[in-house]
Amino acid sequence: MGPGEHRPLDTEYWQRPWTRTLFAGDLFEAIPFGEQPTVLYRDEHENQPGKHFIGEIVFGYGLLITPTCDMAEQHRPRTHAHPYRVLVPVVPLEVVITSTDALQRSVGLLRNRDTISPYMYLPPLPGALGAEHVACLFRPTLISEELLRKPPRRVAQLQPAARRQLKVKLAAYWGRAAIKPEDVPLHERGEHELAADGWPASPYDPNETPQSLRG
Repeated sequence: MGPGEHRPLDTEYWQRPWTRTLFAGDLFEAIPFGEQPTVLYRDEHENQPGKHFIGEIVFGYGLLITPTCDMAEQHRPRTHAHPYRVLVPVVPLEVVITSTDALQRSVGLLRNRDTISPYMYLPPLPGALGAEHVACLFRPTLISEELLRKPPRRVAQLQPAARRQLKVKLAAYWGRAAIKPEDVPLHERGEHELAADGWPASPYDPNETPQSLRG
């Protein structure tokens, strides 16, 4: 059992940005993560490796995890629900495995079932993520809304099934709650009203998107 049974199929993750606003699960480039702590202090007699990636990240891809409903006022002219957005770093799976020995034994669960709670599995996105990646849910960073649009940094958006998977993963890690995907709405409330008429879809989107996502 694997993709399609315990997590979305690889083809159900990425899509070209299409909304005038931000959704949880949007992928951004060149996000600063440099102020995060990267040194882990352990007892000198402790030999048990952890499963959390502590490696340094200066700038990298980031996945937006602020709830979409918490940014609901953003579609009103010149208003924002609040000026802050929370993103987590998106790191190549190979790097995480190499730096986190304990995860090597569980990589199958991560890749096929996406059941390792500190991470969310993300398949390749040609033109951006050249290999399998994971979103490190345990390493949130607060970013200003303005930074995401000056310059525009949005690369892609998650499809509905993958956005729902993100909600399930966040509940599992931060709330320690086991939620079934079918118990979570597939679409956001009023989602269809936020579709852009042209391109760029919003101030968060550059004039060019990855070739693989162009319509």
